[in-house]
Amino acid sequence: MSWVVEEWKEGLSTRAIQKIQELESQLDKLKKERQQRQFQIESLEAALQKQKVIGLMHHVTFNTILFCSYPFKVLLQRFPCLPL
Repeated sequence: MSWVVEEWKEGLSTRAIQKIQELESQLDKLKKERQQRQFQIESLEAALQKQKVIGLMHHVTFNTILFCSYPFKVLLQRFPCLPL
């Protein structure tokens, strides 16, 4: 089937066909490069999300420890709306 695709090149000069092949080669290279960069972007986005989750977990854990380390009387004074 590739002969049908290549049919439009018939009658072109050797130089023109060489130039087309160079451009097609460049296109293939750029497509591969784009795929690699897209994969890098997706990997970095996933790592960023993971870091955000870890950061949030550390924040919640720190606040929980801090909150639980207060004497009960202090907690009631600072947070009077706490349900008992």
